[in-house]
Amino acid sequence: MKKSLVFLQFVNFLVFGSHAQSRVEKETFVYAEKDGASLHLDKYVNKDVLFEGEKPVLIYVHGGGFSVGNRVNALQIQYAKHFTEQGFVSILMDYRLGITPGLEAGQDEIMHAVSIATSDLIDATAFILKHAEEWGIDPDKIIISGGSAGAITCLNAVYEISSEGEGSKHLPQDFNYAGVISHAGAVIVSQDSLIWKRTPSPMLLMHGNKDMQVPFDSYSIEGNLYAGSNYISKQLREMNAPFWLYEEDQADHIVALKPLQYNFSEIDAFIEKFVMKGHKASVHTVWKDEKPGTMDAMMELVPLYLIGWGKTDEEVAN
Repeated sequence: MKKSLVFLQFVNFLVFGSHAQSRVEKETFVYAEKDGASLHLDKYVNKDVLFEGEKPVLIYVHGGGFSVGNRVNALQIQYAKHFTEQGFVSILMDYRLGITPGLEAGQDEIMHAVSIATSDLIDATAFILKHAEEWGIDPDKIIISGGSAGAITCLNAVYEISSEGEGSKHLPQDFNYAGVISHAGAVIVSQDSLIWKRTPSPMLLMHGNKDMQVPFDSYSIEGNLYAGSNYISKQLREMNAPFWLYEEDQADHIVALKPLQYNFSEIDAFIEKFVMKGHKASVHTVWKDEKPGTMDAMMELVPLYLIGWGKTDEEVAN
C-alpha cells in the first residue's frame, strides 16, 4: 500500500511539477484524409509564455513499431508541453500504421509501413506550413522528434528531402527541417548505402549501443538497409554536416523512451546551439549509467508512458 502511494505521488509530481502554473491550449486538426481515415494532429500553445516574433515548432512522432500507438499519451503530451514553455508551438500527430499488431512483419510490410508513415509526416508538415502565417510560426524553424518508429519516420523524412526523393515534392522546393531529434531511430531504405544529395538537417541522434530492435550501427535484410545512429553520424562527419551523437553505453531500446523524461538538458542545448545559433559542430557523447537502462525496467523508468496511453497528463493525475 505504501509503495503504491509513493508511486502515485511520483506520477503526480511528473504531471504537475512543470505545468501546474502554465496555461496550455490545445487545438485538434485533420491534416489529411487517406485510406478512408482522417489523420489528426494536436497543436499545443502556452498562452502564458511571451515570444517575440514567429514561433518555432516541434513535431513529435510517436513510436509503437508501426503497429500501435497514437498521439494521445500522457508522457508524450508532457514532452510537448516542455517546449511550449519556451515559446514553441508543439505538435503531436497520428499517422497510418502499416503493420498488423501481433504478427511478425515481413520486409515488404515493414518498407510499406515506413513509407506511409514518412508520407504522413511530410503531409503534416505541409499542413503546418500552409497555416504558418495564421499560427504565427517560423517556417524555417520546424524541428521534428520521435522515438523508435517515430524516430525512423523522422529520419526517413529528412533523408527523403536530402536525397530529393518523390516525397520531398510535397514540400516547398527550398524547405528543410531546422533539426531532427531522434530517440533510437534509423533510416530504412531499399538500397545498400545512403546517398545524400543535399546537406541534411542538424541531428541529435540518441541511441543505446546495445539496442536489439533498431540497430545502433547498421545491417541489411533482403536488400534493405537499416542505417542506425552510429552509421548516420559517420556519414554526417564525412560531409561536415552538424550532428550530436548521444550514445548510451550498454543501454537497449529504452533510449526510444528515456529522452521523453530525462534528457531535456541535452535536447534544449541541441536546439539552442545547433538550431537557433546554427553551430556547425560534430559532437559524440558517451553516457554510461551505473545500471544501464533496459526495456525490462520501463515501469521503473517511464511509468507515465505505460499508464498514459489514450490519456492526457491531466487525466492520469486525476
